[in-house]
Amino acid sequence: MGHYLVGPGFRDRVLVKPFVEVFWGIAGTGALVINGAERKLRPRQIAIYFPGMRHEVYALDKEWEYCWWTMDGPLAAGITTSFGLVAEVYNAGPAPLPLFRKMENTIRNQSKAAERRASAIAYQLLTVAVSGRRTGNEDQRVSEAVRIIHREWNQPQLCVKQLADRLHLHRSSLSRRFEKAVGIPPVAYLTRLRVQNALSMLKQTEKPVAEVAALCGYNDPNYFARLMQRCTGRSPRRFRRETTPERTRTITA
Repeated sequence: MGHYLVGPGFRDRVLVKPFVEVFWGIAGTGALVINGAERKLRPRQIAIYFPGMRHEVYALDKEWEYCWWTMDGPLAAGITTSFGLVAEVYNAGPAPLPLFRKMENTIRNQSKAAERRASAIAYQLLTVAVSGRRTGNEDQRVSEAVRIIHREWNQPQLCVKQLADRLHLHRSSLSRRFEKAVGIPPVAYLTRLRVQNALSMLKQTEKPVAEVAALCGYNDPNYFARLMQRCTGRSPRRFRRETTPERTRTITA
């Protein structure tokens, strides 16, 4: 984790990284390129990258202050998406700096107990971020759509039309309301959720690509491979090869 105050012209090194990373704006404005589009990160907002995504981060103001933390391991992507978060920018309220300082002090200790405490703090940070998104003007149909997506994202039959039918809405009406509330269309939200979990499975397990595809709601492994290529610039096998640590990689005939 870190707490940065950077000046004009700051541009972090562009890399594809194998973990979840969350940024929380404090002052000034910066930018993150998420899925090929520049997204501004302002105070009281968070932005999220998932494993396998290209990180491109730079300042837009004379001074930009923000905190960040990363989460790795087989559950990181699933835990993050279970909070209703995908790779996007969200309003989240003021950055909880005491929690960040607590995490910083905790990770100075390299023990397993400290690692568990730091994980618990990361969970708290996600909880605070999501709590800051809630307002009295929530669209209840959209909230229910998000709950269904996060409960059934790995079911192949789940699609926007089925979702709209279950909510007794026209597909175009659901898409319009969803994008207004969440910031992206429901089909993009569902796809990102599936892809982010697929990336985590590819990195953390040795399941065959076709099995990963099926577990993420794609019965056609060829379509899944094309989707991964479009979203990450790499095939599933190449992604696994380039992100799996050498010490844990196995070679099969």
